[in-house]
Amino acid sequence: MRKSPSLKILAVIFMLTSLVLLAGCAGGLGSSPSGNNGGTGGTGGSGGGNGGGGGGNSGGGTGADFYIATDGNDSWSGTLAAPNTGGTDGPFATIAKAQSAVRGILQNPQGRTQAIVVQIRQGTYFVGQPLSFTAADSGTSQLQVNWEKYPSETPVISGGLQLGNGSVLNWKNVSGNQWQVTLPSSTQYFEQLFYNQQRRLRPRLGGSLGTYYRVASTIYLSGSSSGPPPDPNCSVYVSGSGWECFDRFQYSSTDPISASWKNLNAPYPAGDVELYDFEKWMVAKLRIKSIDTANHIVYLIGPTFQESPDNGFIVNHRYVVENVKDALAQPGQWFLDRSSSPWTLTYLANAGENPNNDSVIVPQASQVMIATGLKNVTFTGLTFEHDNFIVPAVGYPALRQDTGITGALTCLNCQNVTFNGDTVAQTAGGGIELYTNSSSAATANNIVEDSALYDLGGFGIRVGMPAAYSDTDANVPHNNTVENTVIAGYGRVFPSAIGLVQGDGHDNIYSHNDIYDGYHSGVEVCALGCPFGAQSSNGAFNNTTEFNHIYDIGQGMTDDMGCIYYNTGGPDHYATGNKILNNKCHDITDAHTQDPDGYGGQGIYLDAQTGGVQVENNLVYRVASIAMHMSNGPSQAGGANMIQNNIFAYGRMGIFELSNPYVGNSCFTTPILEFTATNNIAYFDKKHTDGFSVQKGCTYSCGFSYTQFQMMTGNLYWRTDNLFSTDTQAFHVQPSPSNPLCDTSNTSGTDWNYYTFSGWQGMGEDTQGTAQKNPGFANPVYPADDYSLSSSPAAGFVVFDPSQAGRQAPTIQAPPVAATFQTAPLNPATDY
Repeated sequence: MRKSPSLKILAVIFMLTSLVLLAGCAGGLGSSPSGNNGGTGGTGGSGGGNGGGGGGNSGGGTGADFYIATDGNDSWSGTLAAPNTGGTDGPFATIAKAQSAVRGILQNPQGRTQAIVVQIRQGTYFVGQPLSFTAADSGTSQLQVNWEKYPSETPVISGGLQLGNGSVLNWKNVSGNQWQVTLPSSTQYFEQLFYNQQRRLRPRLGGSLGTYYRVASTIYLSGSSSGPPPDPNCSVYVSGSGWECFDRFQYSSTDPISASWKNLNAPYPAGDVELYDFEKWMVAKLRIKSIDTANHIVYLIGPTFQESPDNGFIVNHRYVVENVKDALAQPGQWFLDRSSSPWTLTYLANAGENPNNDSVIVPQASQVMIATGLKNVTFTGLTFEHDNFIVPAVGYPALRQDTGITGALTCLNCQNVTFNGDTVAQTAGGGIELYTNSSSAATANNIVEDSALYDLGGFGIRVGMPAAYSDTDANVPHNNTVENTVIAGYGRVFPSAIGLVQGDGHDNIYSHNDIYDGYHSGVEVCALGCPFGAQSSNGAFNNTTEFNHIYDIGQGMTDDMGCIYYNTGGPDHYATGNKILNNKCHDITDAHTQDPDGYGGQGIYLDAQTGGVQVENNLVYRVASIAMHMSNGPSQAGGANMIQNNIFAYGRMGIFELSNPYVGNSCFTTPILEFTATNNIAYFDKKHTDGFSVQKGCTYSCGFSYTQFQMMTGNLYWRTDNLFSTDTQAFHVQPSPSNPLCDTSNTSGTDWNYYTFSGWQGMGEDTQGTAQKNPGFANPVYPADDYSLSSSPAAGFVVFDPSQAGRQAPTIQAPPVAATFQTAPLNPATDY
């Protein structure tokens, strides 16, 4: 359970023979050095005139109004798909020029209703600063604007700088596999590098992926508990210990930490050496200030998030040190030396690599595109890469839902904007984000469909921000859709990133997506109970997560996460109408495989006092912890979560769990039904002696009838040894209070009463259920994982088709993405 605490343009000049390509003005698009552009982004040309535009088919056109190409010229009309034979007309060179032309039509459409179409030709287009789309670029409900790829071509819009083949820079082979290049003085600081489309890492202590070292001790300062804190970065008082510090920790004397690392001190910039702090569900990325080798203390420039005990430097938790110049030794590593100007970039080549012949791209633009107030625009078939999100000077303190990390594409206050068949890849930050930053604006009716997001530094897609006091139902994101899209290889820079994350918002749909290979949750809807706004707000309601295939997440990297996570209720509220339907979730591993206190790799996870959620027709199997987990359940009558017609298999620790409904450690004055579980199939092979239980967590009903607390009806339970029906410890109930009220592990050995299945039925639970019938799955054993049924195995259970989860007829495939940390997923054949 998670606690609730509260550029002026960079002028990048490339010369090929006598060719000069310059990125355009705000929102401009420069052509790829590999092109034969005859223009420099000039301001001449008709640009379509007033209400005009191309649309002709000369020059190999496709009927679009305007074209952009690497061999284009902004002084041309832009209405030809390729330069004419005389070299006097052809496509534009930049998006900025095409934007101007489109605006000309929008300002005087002359009754036009046919969509305005701009097509972008093959090639890589490097932008020196984010593309800028505003309300002036918006279409209308009668006149849509489409920015799309030229048929059968793949244009790439990159926020990066090409340092390899095609650039004017010359790498020198210093010795062996070590290559160096002197960077232009205008180069912006960067923390990512992509070699032949693969992310390459900076030198880490202990090997290419880095070795996990362990926090030896948390540091506390003395002082009165009444405050003030003795240090602003040591702001949490822990009884019996003192003021906990969040900007320093003690390391083990055997850890290879050194105060003499070359880039730890001047003339290198402060904080050049970075450190990952693996907390529980968050991972901070901080900058090292100094090292006290006598007392074995690492000091950071800024703190991680100051909250105890879930954040900070937790004893025996992992840390990784990155960008240590002295550790530059592994092929594929690189180091940016900023000790003097101009900067020098060093790369250690793998066998067969030559950076003068290969593609070497470093990010430069802070984001690739920012749209503000945009409406009625579609982006189709475009690829966006290489945003330059960097860790702030004071470090990144790991915030819930990673609100401090930007997306490569940001759509602020957008409505009726569609991303169709687009690709976002090789990012330093997140992928696509849609949110509102003004109480007078809205984010609504946007669509991400048939797209691919992979090799992401942070999140895949973000819809909205965490709940705020000023939220209203009208201005938070609503009626947005993410469908038939793949999100893979996310969290490669910030491991606690989420695949698809929603803050406050309502009536949003996430359907038929593939989400996999991430280090934290697959889908997350809201956080911290998602409190309602001050007025005209009903929280995060009517959100539907359906038909998604989510798998291979967590991988032993983070805790307290789930395949699908909802946190939409608090002590005095819960949002209504939320649904989790027809999803397939499997192979979820929390950090227990790497940390001694690792926990919480859940299947479906309803956190805090979330209530009123319909969980139906989901297939959940092979999860490190619980297949269906609830932290507290609703604190108000009428909000029972409805768990119906699901298949829950191979939950390593249990099937159903309600951790603690009594947040204040006191009983409710009237009975509150926390959940109903109806017509589900529970399939497992573990016993109570294995630490497994069908029902985990709190089983104390505060003296009320148990069926008024948790109601189970018509469920089928099958243990693969066919002995569950007679197991004397099949179910249990805590009849009397303990201290605290709930004893979730029978610590005394006498706090629980155990029951066979028939005894359980005698309490009024599962009177129509069965524990004696094998459901008859086709072949549920790994690697077949076939949970199909030829017919219903029990009265009330409605057969559904798990193969319908995930993308349908996908058009873009995500390539494998290399790991950026040492992962430790459970073995699907033996560990569940």
